[in-house]
Formats: sequence, C-alpha cells, structure tokens
Amino acid sequence: MKIAKKLVDEATINQFIAGDVKAFDAIFEAYNAKLENFAYSILKNESDTEETVQEIFVKLWEKRTSLKQTSSFESYLFSVAYNTSMTLIRKRSKEKHYLEYLENVNTDSLINVLESEFTEEELQQLQQRLNKHIEALPAKQQEAFKLKHFDRLSYQEIATSMNISKNTVENHIVKAHKYLRESLKKDYFIVMLLVSLLN
Repeated sequence: MKIAKKLVDEATINQFIAGDVKAFDAIFEAYNAKLENFAYSILKNESDTEETVQEIFVKLWEKRTSLKQTSSFESYLFSVAYNTSMTLIRKRSKEKHYLEYLENVNTDSLINVLESEFTEEELQQLQQRLNKHIEALPAKQQEAFKLKHFDRLSYQEIATSMNISKNTVENHIVKAHKYLRESLKKDYFIVMLLVSLLN
C-alpha cells in the first residue's frame, strides 16, 4: 500500500480552526485536486463533482471549530466529502442515470483514492476503532452487523441464520449503526465506506 504524505501541518490546521483565511487557502490548494478525484470516483459526473467539492470546502470553513474534537484532519475531511457526495446521490436517486450508480461505480478506483489519502497506519487505526466498537455491541447486534457487512448476507439470510424474524434483524442493525455513529462521530462515514469496499 502506498504511504500517504501529510499535505498540511498541525500549525496550518490550528490557524485554519482559528479562522485564518491564508491557512484555508493552503488547505484548499493541498486538497482540492484530491477531493475532486475522490468525489468523482463516487459521482462519475464532472459538474456534480465540481459542485460537491465547492460545498465540501464551504462546510469545512463553516464547521472548522469542530476540528478541535477530531484526531485526524484527513479522516474528517474525507468523511465530509463522502457524506456530501452521498447526499447528492440520494437527492437525485430518482434520476435514471443515478439509479444505476451502484452498478457503475468503479470500486477499485475508489479504493485507490482512499489508499492514496490515508497512511497504512491510519487505515489500520480506523479498522481497529471499528472492531473495538463492534465488540462492544450486544451479542445479537454484533452478530447481525457482522453477517450483514462482513459476510454480505441479505436480511432474510441473516434472519434464517439467527433464527429470528427479518424485522428483528433490521432492528438489530439499525441499533448497531446508531451506536457506531455516536461512537465514531466524524469518522463514521469514512469507516463504513472502508468496510463496504475492503471486506
């Protein structure tokens, strides 16, 4: 795996959090092209990519003080990028060319983008955090989550395997995601993206 190089230092990030416009410009210059590649690997549309990246930087500026509570700037940034891209897809889900999105997306290119933006150590740390929180889930939620996301079983297949109803399976998984979202906070979306791509 390629080892990613930090594009901005802690001093620049701290200046940005404090509202320094020059620091924001430095972050924009460092990450604009990489965010475009990331968003395009999801959206597969140039105009949507341009619009999404602009929105990402607007959100980053507006919510910059929340960076004080995050341990990884890159993780936070790409979580915002993923969430913003998926919001646009959901918004346009009724349009014909977006209905086929999941079939057309090139997962290999998306994995390559992620691996170029995070060091191997960072990816391992995210996976370890996820594993730690999964192990903290109640037994039934943990089993349902693993069968869904690691073994790729359908809700009905999970229900059969666990000898419970399909509705109970869905309830277990919803509760598991709620716990993980609250526990992982800003890293939740990027971690779940990694789960969906790498398992």
